[in-house]
Amino acid sequence: MARPSCNDEEAMHNNNQESFLEWPRLSSPSFSSSRPAPRWTTILGPCQVLVFPQFLSLPDTRALTDYLQQEMKYQIDDKLDPTKPRPVNVPRPGYAFRDNDRIQFDSPEFASMVWNKCGLRDRWKELWEHPKYGLETTQGESITSGARNNKRIRHAVGLSRNIRMYRYQQGQSFGAHYDESVEEKDDEGNDVVSEYTVLIYLNGERDSDLIGGETVFYPKGKKPIATSGVTAPTRGGGKKGAAAKGSGIGNAAAGGVPGAGTGRASGESGLSYTLPNGGVAVKPERGLLLVHKHGDECMLHEALIVQRGYKYVLRTDVVYEP
Repeated sequence: MARPSCNDEEAMHNNNQESFLEWPRLSSPSFSSSRPAPRWTTILGPCQVLVFPQFLSLPDTRALTDYLQQEMKYQIDDKLDPTKPRPVNVPRPGYAFRDNDRIQFDSPEFASMVWNKCGLRDRWKELWEHPKYGLETTQGESITSGARNNKRIRHAVGLSRNIRMYRYQQGQSFGAHYDESVEEKDDEGNDVVSEYTVLIYLNGERDSDLIGGETVFYPKGKKPIATSGVTAPTRGGGKKGAAAKGSGIGNAAAGGVPGAGTGRASGESGLSYTLPNGGVAVKPERGLLLVHKHGDECMLHEALIVQRGYKYVLRTDVVYEP
């Protein structure tokens, strides 16, 4: 049985849209002694799922939300017939169920802005210089230490030019699936390959009427039957018995090195909590950056149903030398 996948990668090659509006100009991060930089927090580790709070500023998330809402209106809402029900999404074989609205554009300029000006390049450097994570060394569970690379060190070179924006309305979700690694060209025509999914939440429960919509990861590689009292979509599912690599819960690096935070899947960090069915849920929070491995080492995950309001997300990938 093939594992269910996200179909954004296929759409990247077949259905890219053209933006009607100009991208908002995002600001560079501003940290000081009175507003110190946040730190990476491990959700599942040591480097399977990590988050970075307040990666984007309040003005930036507002600008992106306004942009997303206007683009959704032009691209989707204005094309719907208000007298008819919304079309029901039927996933193709091999793809997970999803009914959220999404738009995507090819924009190396926007990818560069988030990577360079917004500071993700510097935040990524904090990770690979930290021995607990070792994202760019041949130590531990590094994406650079696989047999296909003959332990050759490969470096992150930026973000995918395939920019995706998601809107989840009340009742919408994204079933359990895996994100596949994708090869593409950078803006100079060089081959690159995606290795990490990047999600940036543009709103959360504390600053909007959103309830629900958590991103849930299943460390055992399969989605258990929903436990009583847990709201979760019934569609979707993973390959039975598939074990995820490097999926220890709560193995966070503790202090001492800039960028290394301590997170616990039990929810003590305030950013995640463990569901009764064993899934580890990350709550949407305005400006929160979430990264997780994808491709061969991707962990089964899903977006739970939005119970109230809207959830807005920016999605791209960290790309590496091939």
